[in-house]
Amino acid sequence: MLRQFLALSLLLFYTTLPVSALNLPNLADSNEQDTEIELQNEKPISPSIRAKSSVELGRNIIFDASGTTTLNPDVPLKYEWFFGDGNRQEGEEVVHTFGEPGEFDVTLVVSDEIGNTATASKTVFVFIDSFLLISDIESEQEGIENLVEAARKEFIHIPLITSYTPQSDFVSGEALKTTISDNLSLLTESDLLVVWTESSTGLTVFPQIQPGLADQGFFASKDIIFFVDESFGSLENLARGVYQSLEPKNIILTRSETRWALLEEREIAPFLSLLDERGIPYAEINEQLSLTPLNIMSHLVNIMIDRGVPVSTIALILMLPVIVTVVAFMKQVVGLATLGVYTPSILALSFIALDLSFGLLILFSILFIGTLTRLVLRQYRLLYIPRMAIVLSLVSLTILALLFIASSFGISGALSLSVFPMLMMSTMVEKFVNIQSGKGLRSALLLVGEAVLVAILCYYVAEWPALKTLVIGHPEVIFLFIFFNVLLARWSGLRILEYVRFREIIRFAEE
Repeated sequence: MLRQFLALSLLLFYTTLPVSALNLPNLADSNEQDTEIELQNEKPISPSIRAKSSVELGRNIIFDASGTTTLNPDVPLKYEWFFGDGNRQEGEEVVHTFGEPGEFDVTLVVSDEIGNTATASKTVFVFIDSFLLISDIESEQEGIENLVEAARKEFIHIPLITSYTPQSDFVSGEALKTTISDNLSLLTESDLLVVWTESSTGLTVFPQIQPGLADQGFFASKDIIFFVDESFGSLENLARGVYQSLEPKNIILTRSETRWALLEEREIAPFLSLLDERGIPYAEINEQLSLTPLNIMSHLVNIMIDRGVPVSTIALILMLPVIVTVVAFMKQVVGLATLGVYTPSILALSFIALDLSFGLLILFSILFIGTLTRLVLRQYRLLYIPRMAIVLSLVSLTILALLFIASSFGISGALSLSVFPMLMMSTMVEKFVNIQSGKGLRSALLLVGEAVLVAILCYYVAEWPALKTLVIGHPEVIFLFIFFNVLLARWSGLRILEYVRFREIIRFAEE
């Protein structure tokens, strides 16, 4: 009873005390403090500058501050522009013309009637001359950056269109085409186009873009300089076809080291004179390809390019005679097991379309899944056709999983162009499983390994830049490969590997 009385007395005592005496936090004061902190962190005025980062000397440039925000929208704002050249203007949107080249720090000061002020700045490069540089050579990225920096000191602006991809030319060519199409405004602003790409990709990408342009005479005012580190002769036919399609002022084929000479002369005539003085070779293309009986196929290729057929597709078709010739040589002369002509040829074309590393990953993955599935299904009594249907279904899921992994690295968009080669490679599973059933796993691995080795060799031959340029520029050379196959068909001697395999018998016969 006494404990209850004391507890009730303490309760009545504390309920009569003021809140401040209890030393409890005041929730209302806390909310007010949080609101005050938020207001202090949020700036009363947030200025914004919209303008180009570069402009040609003597041309107008628009500066727009309409993106500026304020916490007091009912209070009018005052905009003051300081251009870094001693001039100033007022207004939300102003137009200015710089009187000399260089880099200028443009400052915007925004203020209101209640004393709030904020500033923003933007650097504008005013250049005397410019040219557009297009490249997909990742190994030259540092050199290109050095060129841009050196040009800036000479008040020359070099906007860049780059598409660096480690994948095959088949995929990188499409990526470069997409990148250029997304930056057509840069092409419009430049009369001189400098192209520095692997093989002939950059030269032939323009005819593929032209059909989608509203102005079909878009390139009539352009000069095109194409850097090439191989023989000009292989490219001249192709360049004449491109000239016939685009009808630009000039197409110049020259060496990549001449890029530094462009910092001295941007006009074509003085530039070529400078190359003559320094003994740097070049080829000037300003006429169409003349039709003769010896270059009918070159004309057909140029017509296809003119009508928008991707050069990568034409290259794959033209390289097929080269690939099958290599397969025939490795079979008839060297003595490797190629599993016919179709298997290594389709593998080589798939490697070209997918890139070698990813192609091998796809191939070994589907062969592994096919073998594993065969071992699992072997214990069941299943008919051949349904059993292979199950194997190929699991292989397709494997390819899907690999595409998912590729998408994590941001390359699924490019690989979507090459889904068909991946599905073609999946047909290898049936042949591999059949060889295992007849000869065992070890023999199957040996035979398929030799076929893959031949396919890899075909890949490197087909991706040889000089040969690829020769075949595209002079497609008539494929008749030479047909003639070479006629000679191979008459081969009657021992194969190279047979000399190794039967060396003991040969030595005994000689004795």
